[in-house]
Amino acid sequence: MKRYGVVAGALTGVAALAGAGVLFLGGAVQSNAAEQNTAAAQAAPITFAMRNFEKMSNGKYISHSKLPKTWKESSIGKHETKFDDAANGRMIRFNTWLGPASTKSQMDKKIASLKGTPGLKIVAKATVKGTSTVGQGPVTVSTVVYTYTSGKTTRWVASRYAELKGGQGGNVEITVGGAPSQSKVLSNVLETATQTLSLTPNA
Repeated sequence: MKRYGVVAGALTGVAALAGAGVLFLGGAVQSNAAEQNTAAAQAAPITFAMRNFEKMSNGKYISHSKLPKTWKESSIGKHETKFDDAANGRMIRFNTWLGPASTKSQMDKKIASLKGTPGLKIVAKATVKGTSTVGQGPVTVSTVVYTYTSGKTTRWVASRYAELKGGQGGNVEITVGGAPSQSKVLSNVLETATQTLSLTPNA
């Protein structure tokens, strides 16, 4: 599978996520504004910076994205990287090397894997198309937004699958998660990360 540098451009069809509290590429889709604004005021402010991850044996990084500057990076598997904001219970996770399947197939597979999750509620799901702003061709993105319970705590999650350069595979998964009251902040993190993600071809 080839890897491409992509900054995704404006996408259409975001209406399907209205009410999910998600910032979708090229357009804001938000809900529960009063709750989210309160959460934004309470949470520590986020400063974004371009961060490099997936360091190879030759010392070069193959993945790059604009992410919260202070969130702690950890490698959780091959081509899987997580950035945590433990103080506020927020995170973003990348899998930059998914198998050859459409973004919708990847999303549907994710939804199927959630069966039996305590308190699961699928809030919204949608597949939209756009164009790269860095000459990398068409981009397709599928996103599922859901909540679940962990003990007495409810968690809000958005998992996004991106097909780059008009390819035939859902090449990248980006997931953000935290409290439902953090959905607006997390959506902004997801949006920023997706629009600034670049993947350097393997040597």
